[in-house]
Formats: sequence, C-alpha cells, structure tokens
Amino acid sequence: MWPRLGALLVVAACAAGDAERAGVPAGGACFTGGPHRGMSYAHAMRGGRGYGSEHSERSLRALRGLGVEWISITPFGFQRDAAARSFRWLAGESRGAGETDERLEAVTRQAHALGLKVMLKPHIWLRPPLWPGSIEPRSEADWTAWFATYEAFAVHYARLAREAGLDAFCVGNELAKTTAREAEWRRVIAAVRREYAGPLTYGAEAEEVFRVPFWDALDFIGVSAYYPLVAEPSPGRSALAEAWGPIVARLARLSASQRRKVVFTELGYRSARQGAWRHWEIEDTAPVDLWAQAEAYEAFFLAVWPQPWFGGVYWWKWFSHPGHSGPGSNDFELEGKPAELVVRRHYRRPPPRY
Repeated sequence: MWPRLGALLVVAACAAGDAERAGVPAGGACFTGGPHRGMSYAHAMRGGRGYGSEHSERSLRALRGLGVEWISITPFGFQRDAAARSFRWLAGESRGAGETDERLEAVTRQAHALGLKVMLKPHIWLRPPLWPGSIEPRSEADWTAWFATYEAFAVHYARLAREAGLDAFCVGNELAKTTAREAEWRRVIAAVRREYAGPLTYGAEAEEVFRVPFWDALDFIGVSAYYPLVAEPSPGRSALAEAWGPIVARLARLSASQRRKVVFTELGYRSARQGAWRHWEIEDTAPVDLWAQAEAYEAFFLAVWPQPWFGGVYWWKWFSHPGHSGPGSNDFELEGKPAELVVRRHYRRPPPRY
C-alpha cells in the first residue's frame, strides 16, 4: 500500500504535462532533495546472492551507509545480433539465475524498507563487441517488428513498475541508432505511460543525448556520461575537472532548451590507467590504478555535481552481494576502493544549494 501511495505522490509532482502546465521545468519536484545520490545496482548471477537475497539486503544496507538514496535495477532483453527483428526476455519466468520479475519485486521491497528509491532501467544485451548502440534492423518491415517487440518489452516492465510501486522508469538505454525514429519512440512512451504514471526518462549514449527528439515526452533527461576526458594514464582531478568544462556547457544548454534536469543514468571509471579516457579500449589485463579512478570521481564532484541543471548520478556499478570487488580489481566496481570513500564523503554532505 505505502510504496504505491508514495509513487502516486511522486507522479502528481513529476508528470511532465502537469509540470509544464504549472510553468515549471518538467520533473522539478523529483529533485527537491537535491541531485539523485544513485548507484547502478547489479544482480549477481551466483546462486543465492542476487536481487532479493539475504546478501542483497546486506549490500543495500552498505549502500545506505554510503549515503545512497536511489538505486537503478536492470532486467535484460537478449538480442541475437544487431540486425535482428526481435529479441527475448524473461517475461515473468521464475526459473534460472537471471533478473526475474519475482527478484525485481523482491529487491524493490528490500530497498523501500531501507528508505531507498528505485528506478527500473531495462537494458538489451548483445554479445560483445556488439552493444545496444549497434542495434539497427535492415528493412522497414524489420524495424516495425523490432519496435513491436520493444513496446511489449517496455510495457511488461512498466506494468511491473506500477504494481511494485517503483519510483521511476527508464524507457530505454543507449539505443543510439533507434532514437531518430521519433514516431515509434513516442508510441512506446505513450504505451508505457498508460501502464505507469510515474516519472520517465531515457538513458542516452554520451553524444546521442544531444540528438534525442522526444525529450519533451519524458520527465528528465538521462545520459550514460562516459565522456573521454584526459588521455594521460593517471591524470589528477584538476586536469579532469577542466576537461569536463565544455561538456558541462553543452549539457547546460540542453537542459535549458528542454527545461528538464539532466541525470547521469550511468557513469563510472575503471580503476586502471586511462580509466577516464576511452574505457572500451582498456585491456582486461591493464594494471590496477586506484588513484586514477578516485581522482576521476573527485573531478566529477568538483565540476558536475554542483551544477544547477544537474539531477543526479547512478554510478556503475555495485553488485547485490558484499565482497564483490576490492583493491585488486581494475574494473568499474568501487566497493573496497578509494573511490567508495569519495562517494561516501560527497553523498553524505548536504545537497548543493542552487
């Protein structure tokens, strides 16, 4: 009862149409507590350690101790190749080790019991080196079939978001070659709104965010903000903060033109040399550089966090069981690394005053 009531109150304050009719930026009331202090909360496929498990509750308690107030949770669709006409997802299945509806509902209950808000953020997975931005059906008939599948996928999870009382919904993530098809996306968004009345966003790729033609149909702007900053192996925070300058200016203009906050629906840095450059070029065997990761986090909090247009960040990432990472890892996870302390220090401070 109470999660649904809370969601309804958020809906009343955050719905794009209501906000704009009132003459204020869409989604403005969603950020009255300041930017979202977020974390991308990943399901562990190891038995008994995933969403809704006892391990998950311990992991969520650790996040609350860091000052995290929002988490994103991620079910997946699975697409065979970039040109495929359709894809599959778990769609209510209860078997297997993946992000089932049952587990999504369970982790939402865990988070809400701890006072955390939850954004549902479905992704599509393709076998690397392909990624969601590779998706591009070949013919008009293929595009029609793909969007029919995608709408069913989005509506399924929108219905789950409504029934479980989730606090926000991300209609898509990094589907950069699809978003020029504005009419199809507006149909998807309209179908989602019929199921879920809460705040909506879309998680654009770093450059795609400036081309998305349907921000007016959503409540805030989302972006995976993996902008290459400095090519040096281990730059300090001053150089990194300076590199943010032109990006911050572009995002500020976008926010002003769309009258919406910008949320980094994903951001993260590997604890490796050149972690703040082109992360997709870093080898799995790259030397660990904890300082480089921590300095990239510090630069973000220096250059981006205080901006008046900024709506929050969801760090990539934190798994659903304690002890999933540590100082010997060169990957994105921040648990047990100096970057975790950086987040704790900034998240536990009072919100920026605009």
